[in-house]
Amino acid sequence: MDLLRVGTFDLYPSERLLCAAGKPVELGSRAFDVLLVLVEYRGRLVTKSTLLERVWPRLVVDENNIPAQIASLRRVLGAGAIRTVQGFGYRLELEVSSYGSTGRASPHAETSRGQETPRFSVPRRAWPDRLGSLIGREDDLRAVQEALQRSSLVTVVGVAGVGKTRLAQEVLVREAEQPDAIVAWVSLAPLDSMHHVPSAIAVALGLSLPDGIDGFAALAQAVENVPLLLILDCAERLGDALAMPLASLIVQTRAVRVLVTSQAPLGIPGETVYRLPALPVPKAGHGPIDPARFAAIALFAQRASAADQRFELTASNVSLVADICRRLDGVPLAIELAAARVPALGLASLLARLDDRFRLLRVAGRPVDERRGALYAAFDWSYSLLSPSEQKAFIRLGCFTDSFSMAAGGHCVADGTIDMSEAMDLIGRLVDRSLVTALKLDPPRYLLLETARYFALEKLGASGELDLALRRMAAATLDLLDLAYQEYWSLDEAIWLHRYEQELDNVRTAMEWAMQHDPGLCVALYGSAWPLLVESDLQMQGRAQYEHVLALLTDALPRARVGRFWEAIASYDSARQCDRARYAAELAAAMHASVGDERSRYYALMQLAINGPVDISTARTVLESARALEDPAWPARLLAHGALTEGALLTGAGLLAAARTAYQRALRLALTTSERQALAATVHIVELDVACDDVAAALQLGRPLALSLRHLGRRDTRIELLVVTFSALLIAGETDEARAAGAELYELAARFDSGKLYLALDAMALLACRERHYETAARIAACADAALEVHGRARRRPAAQRVRGVVDMVLDENLGPEWRTGRPPGEERLDEARACALALGICD
Repeated sequence: MDLLRVGTFDLYPSERLLCAAGKPVELGSRAFDVLLVLVEYRGRLVTKSTLLERVWPRLVVDENNIPAQIASLRRVLGAGAIRTVQGFGYRLELEVSSYGSTGRASPHAETSRGQETPRFSVPRRAWPDRLGSLIGREDDLRAVQEALQRSSLVTVVGVAGVGKTRLAQEVLVREAEQPDAIVAWVSLAPLDSMHHVPSAIAVALGLSLPDGIDGFAALAQAVENVPLLLILDCAERLGDALAMPLASLIVQTRAVRVLVTSQAPLGIPGETVYRLPALPVPKAGHGPIDPARFAAIALFAQRASAADQRFELTASNVSLVADICRRLDGVPLAIELAAARVPALGLASLLARLDDRFRLLRVAGRPVDERRGALYAAFDWSYSLLSPSEQKAFIRLGCFTDSFSMAAGGHCVADGTIDMSEAMDLIGRLVDRSLVTALKLDPPRYLLLETARYFALEKLGASGELDLALRRMAAATLDLLDLAYQEYWSLDEAIWLHRYEQELDNVRTAMEWAMQHDPGLCVALYGSAWPLLVESDLQMQGRAQYEHVLALLTDALPRARVGRFWEAIASYDSARQCDRARYAAELAAAMHASVGDERSRYYALMQLAINGPVDISTARTVLESARALEDPAWPARLLAHGALTEGALLTGAGLLAAARTAYQRALRLALTTSERQALAATVHIVELDVACDDVAAALQLGRPLALSLRHLGRRDTRIELLVVTFSALLIAGETDEARAAGAELYELAARFDSGKLYLALDAMALLACRERHYETAARIAACADAALEVHGRARRRPAAQRVRGVVDMVLDENLGPEWRTGRPPGEERLDEARACALALGICD
């Protein structure tokens, strides 16, 4: 017969016999049944409902029968043998071990109490609805489940609508599938007081709390040895108040794990925080898009198909879908709401209306409320949880169009009531609350997702502070650009670009506001931004704003700011619009001289020299004036600029050996700080090889450099190198390769900087000659002559002159000298782009 050892007693279940010291002990039938159930649970909580079901099956009895049977057992086993867990049930405190008929302990009997799984009933009514499959979250799901294996408390945090609840639902389902799993779901969103939380947890567990005892203490008793996964959803409103009771519950239990979803961590020691990111979206200009790689696109496609069975994701519409998902930051709630609008609007109209997303993206079928759509409500909920100071900081940060540094954000937030230190602390708290994203960069940068920024701007406008906040942001941007300008000359180029290139969108926003509201600030921003635009190959953007900013100049502005404005114009127009660059450089040099800024004056004089007049001697005089100011201790980038200028002037004067020496000096200086200048010096050396008729050397250096520049960017330098390589290939008779280089040049310049196409016109004329299109070559040659004048260039560089000499010779031989007299009457004058297209056979 089987034997169980219960404390010092021997229990024979099959014989319904309990013995003490070998002698039978008298027990009533119901008391014995109660004892069997308590022994079966081996130290685990047995609820009253379980006892009623097991001891009085198919009978309706008053639960007051249970205490009477427990009292009978205590009289036999001892007063401390059975523990009452108030409001929940009972637990046997005696150790239970089992023996087979041979008297040897069975392996199962050696299982410790802490390893056994209790029979704990969790009502299914406490589980949340699951709508639709989970898309793009397998890695997050795996990470959260692994975190729950290591930690008793895991908090999933993220911005409103990012999918925290949906992820937790999937965790619940996956965990519940495990053998003997006990999982309970509690939504805290409806609760506005901690007083209701223990009751909500008890309901989810199928328990009732006793009166007169702390709810969390009673829960701790009930689940002390229960391997429970408790999921608390939407904890942000209770946040700080929930932290300590929850920590106490975890500490007082042996196997309880808690998964929390919230917009902010609870701040409990030992808490594992998992920040749930938005779904990945392709970057702007990504190129061909594989939908399978981007979960945001897959989610949109699935939800759009559910809303409209006619919708299908295709190669022709995937880019529109990608743009929509990108504009919505990859936030699942926003994507799902947008997809639901596809049947009514179509993709193009939906994308165009996303600036008004809070009115657009409301839940279909709900009462129309123009402001309080589902997306707006999600962010308004998050906003309502902030303190007044946090709300003020959040809406002010909405002025930044892109990511921002802590210093810039602090300056934008700080005012008479918030100092800089508190402003930075507020930004950190907004990061904790998932309203501001901390990017994984060094140095750190911060970002409001686009939807959060639209919400912040709407609140900012409603507060009447929009202009004031934008003024602070623009002023903070100017401070940053002034620092960037100073560091530009001495800091390593790659480090400098990494630090400041991310400010471009914020600079544009600051400029747009200042242009309408603060002329002096606009002029200052324009002047200090030029290194950033030049190094980002955005000179065209700077030139496009020239006339608007020029109209804002007044005599009242500081001369240093005005000087930097003209310095910017000279930098943008150099080698493109030489006469305007020359004029701007002359004014900049005068302004900088008047305030004693020798370094800036030196730079301006070098720009004046390189864009100088026909008279080489005048340009040399300007160069010598600049050289007289030169200090060897100045930053290498500034000195390299001077050496590049000197090399260009020497090349123009035909002193090619001296020019090569200057370019080599520029290369040595640039290698310490500036990849752009080093590449420019190398391109000029290739050009010298062409001018010296050493085409083989030019191609030996130019070909691999052209391949490298395809991957390095540097469009300006790449265009100049392609012009030189194109010319060298034509001179060498490599017409097919030359045509390919010319086509690459044309495509690049047409896309990014058509103002530089004039540099290639002589080579385009030579291509037409090589292909025996002499009439076309003559028209292109005439266009090249006119373009020099238009761009303020009265003379060709030696390499270009070498090419033009070949063109003139070929055309004289085939058309006679008459081609030089000009175009025939009625013949259309070519512009630069059309002339290149004609040479390449792109147009008739």
